[in-house]
Amino acid sequence: MKNSAIFFLFFLLLPAASLAWGPEGHRLVGDIARGRLTSTARLHVTELLGNDDLAAVSVWADDIKSERPETYGWHFVDIPMNASGFSEPRDCYRPDEKHASTVQDHHNCVVDRITMFKQVLADRNSPKQDRIEALKFLVHFVGDVHQPMHAMSEARGGNDIHVIEFGSSQCGKYACNLHFAWDMGLIEHTGLSEGQYVSKLDRLITSRKLTSQAHGTPEEWANESFQLAKKVWVNDGSAIDEAYYKTDIGIVDQRLALAGIRLASLLNQALGK
Repeated sequence: MKNSAIFFLFFLLLPAASLAWGPEGHRLVGDIARGRLTSTARLHVTELLGNDDLAAVSVWADDIKSERPETYGWHFVDIPMNASGFSEPRDCYRPDEKHASTVQDHHNCVVDRITMFKQVLADRNSPKQDRIEALKFLVHFVGDVHQPMHAMSEARGGNDIHVIEFGSSQCGKYACNLHFAWDMGLIEHTGLSEGQYVSKLDRLITSRKLTSQAHGTPEEWANESFQLAKKVWVNDGSAIDEAYYKTDIGIVDQRLALAGIRLASLLNQALGK
């Protein structure tokens, strides 16, 4: 719990728009995936990461944003609220004068980047450092694409929807917003330690037979998140309170669990031979 508190305080000092799942959410995804790797995939992960594991590298992609600004848009996909679902030409090419790299990047979204990094990771002829980075990006991005607000363009994925989060309008240095509530607020409100939460998700995977949903494509995962984002959306000034928590924490849990088992499936495909 001490480490969780340190992570939480650190991330409260960052702009809310910079986050995906918070560090606890990403670690949970890594923990769930680690326990479901094949022995061969686990061996290759160790070859690439050494003493680190999937949970330990799960926030690396957030940590490098300032030095690697071209990666900023790879963490999410902006699907318009009134769209039926993901469209690569529309949603993965978003030229932005604030990020010069976006002018040339036609794969500037989490959906395309998961596919691209899986290919790099699976290619034993790729330089080892490229494969290490691909693995770290995948651990993070599979988590990202399962966070509902990371598939919604409206109000910058909920960053511009100000909310009262469990009685407070201020979350650290910044005003509470819908995106941040889904990144961290709802997870923190459970009061569970990392180990307790992993056990809870393991039970959920078993009881709901979620391993039957370990398949799918990044596009399908993004579309799931998009539909859920519309379901849990609130208007500016709304309350993220106990009623909202009780209604929607089950969605948080299921998305974390699915992200973990799908990450494991993806890594088993890429590294299991």
